[in-house]
Amino acid sequence: MKYYLKLVRIENLLMIAFSQIILKYTFLNQAEILQALSDWKYFLLIIATISIAAAGYIINDIYDVDVDHINKPDKVYVGTHISEKNAYNLYFILNIIGVGLGFYLSRAVGKPSIAAVFVICSALLYVYSNGLKQIPLVGNAVIAALAALSILVVGLFNIFPFIFDFNKEVMFSILSVIIDYAVLAFLLHFAREIIKTIEDIEGDKAFEITTVASYFGITVSKIITSITLLGFIGYACYFIYYNIMHMPYVIGYFVILLFLPILFVIFKTIRANSKEDFSFISKLLKFIMLATILSLAAIVLIGN
Repeated sequence: MKYYLKLVRIENLLMIAFSQIILKYTFLNQAEILQALSDWKYFLLIIATISIAAAGYIINDIYDVDVDHINKPDKVYVGTHISEKNAYNLYFILNIIGVGLGFYLSRAVGKPSIAAVFVICSALLYVYSNGLKQIPLVGNAVIAALAALSILVVGLFNIFPFIFDFNKEVMFSILSVIIDYAVLAFLLHFAREIIKTIEDIEGDKAFEITTVASYFGITVSKIITSITLLGFIGYACYFIYYNIMHMPYVIGYFVILLFLPILFVIFKTIRANSKEDFSFISKLLKFIMLATILSLAAIVLIGN
């Protein structure tokens, strides 16, 4: 069982679920607005989201078995601890669960067309693993966009169906915050994806896989990462200015737990020169992702 949990990146799935829980049970509930999904249906939305994400991790590992023997030999699970057949079976089962729940929830909120988001995500993850990842920047942007969608899907299923003339101003203001956090998530995940191409450059070059690092070089990849992270700080400042300028403690949270760590990551990125350095940076970015989603709770708990 533990190898199946490692295959689907259980820690990343928990991060996705945690983000959606924080979004609803702190920010949205505190806003006291109409929400389309009951608690148990929201739970199904979380299951659908992490099912599609888990399927994406599996298909990516199936296609990356050879190169992963070089990049991360201790994390190769397909063909060692789990047969390729079982991995494929789990991949199909998770996609069926994710897409099936997406169709059910879309009909439950009276917007059948929004189920397409789960179909599109599933297809993009397959296309990414089957070759799109070898288009520098494009493949990285797709993964970052899908990460942002795990936040946007909450607004799509839980807020959008209950927008009416009498409440559209309030609902659109809530949606704007969700979109802002999706943008922040995109920037962080994009930067991390670039770092991962540097971390895996040895195996990618050995198998002639085109990534940002193997195509543009490590120096350019560092520059792209640093600019993206500076963009995160810039966008977060924009969010602060228009939403929480009256919340000094929350601003302090952003400065201490987001801005300073990101500046440290940029510093470390510029000086990094080993696989271990980039692995450390990748872990730091995960911490910043967690701190970013927790800032929503900070807005509710210490903002007033």
